[in-house]
Amino acid sequence: MRDWIFWLGLGVLLPQALWTRRTTPRFKSPRGDTQALAEPDSASLNTVSTDDTPLVLVGLGDSIIAGVGADLQTQALVAQSADVLAKAIGRSVAWQAHGKIGADARGIAARAAQLAWPEKVDVVLISTGVNDLLGLATVRDWQHRIEALVAVVQQHAPDAWIVFAGLPPLQIFPALPWPLNQLFGLRADHFDEILHKTVAPFERVFTVPIRPEVAPEGMAADGFHPGILGYQALSRLVGEALSPKFTTPNYHDT
Repeated sequence: MRDWIFWLGLGVLLPQALWTRRTTPRFKSPRGDTQALAEPDSASLNTVSTDDTPLVLVGLGDSIIAGVGADLQTQALVAQSADVLAKAIGRSVAWQAHGKIGADARGIAARAAQLAWPEKVDVVLISTGVNDLLGLATVRDWQHRIEALVAVVQQHAPDAWIVFAGLPPLQIFPALPWPLNQLFGLRADHFDEILHKTVAPFERVFTVPIRPEVAPEGMAADGFHPGILGYQALSRLVGEALSPKFTTPNYHDT
């Protein structure tokens, strides 16, 4: 039913969708290095972890991984998630961000296959879905793309936890006018459900729903990406979801 509603609604709202695409500002990736080391603070140092080797976190995905909407890479999702995780577990986190503006899940998988992966990866943080939706992928396409992406990542980082950021509620995006926001919001809800169901059977793969933390005041000036406050909120969710994986005595077997 939701599939039918989306395609019928898109036919009616196509002129509005094209106008929105033409008039939405195009932001660039933030300044700064796309890899660095997040350190625990003095309060958490060695209070949780006895391992002094850094965890390795690789960010992979679309403009959210690229950090669009932030001024600096250190304010964006990957760096801030690493910072939250480092402070939570009392251990350094070496992070790197490989994001491409406009990339869909198929393009992200192709990039992952060509990436020079670190020898050991503990976490792969992935953001994808909105560009698949805007590119008019079918529900079946979306499911197959996620399965293929997980397979590629697991091939190159077999021991890593893979965490997908959930799709945002497009209903509240300031850049999307009514009723287009409602139509795309309905589609994002559907894609988010498919994402969760698709990754559920895989070991060491899970999603972090971001909907409770997305609010208009946390958006960037383009009305389509998180701003600094939005990235802070999303990073807390990611870091808090990951920290239990690395604070149990035998987290590699969890």
